[in-house]
Amino acid sequence: MGLSVDSDIPAATELFDKTAGDLQTGIVVGEDSITGTLKAVTGYQAYTGDEQDGHFLALHCDVPGETGITFTVELIGGLHGPVTLDPDGLVVLRIANTSQKVKVTASKAGYAPFTRVFSLTGLTLA
Repeated sequence: MGLSVDSDIPAATELFDKTAGDLQTGIVVGEDSITGTLKAVTGYQAYTGDEQDGHFLALHCDVPGETGITFTVELIGGLHGPVTLDPDGLVVLRIANTSQKVKVTASKAGYAPFTRVFSLTGLTLA
């Protein structure tokens, strides 16, 4: 399965009440790491609906040319467990420190799940 996790989210894309450009810049997803800069954000009404301050990473998960894929994303070292993504494949994660990791699993009926884990040590929390 050709799992693609990327930051190819246009800066103007609205992610709740902020845009991708408000959250991050220069994000590059490599084979096993994510680099770039996460901006300090205040008053972000993200997925909880409550205002939050911190650093947020927006990613897009996809398997090009495939349908029926379910994505599960977990921030290892985060406060919550794995979440299943909506069909748009977009996820926003609150990053507390660069020792955390992002685990992405792609599943499809009849196939073994495929998992990749990304280090965040190359991120700058500005």
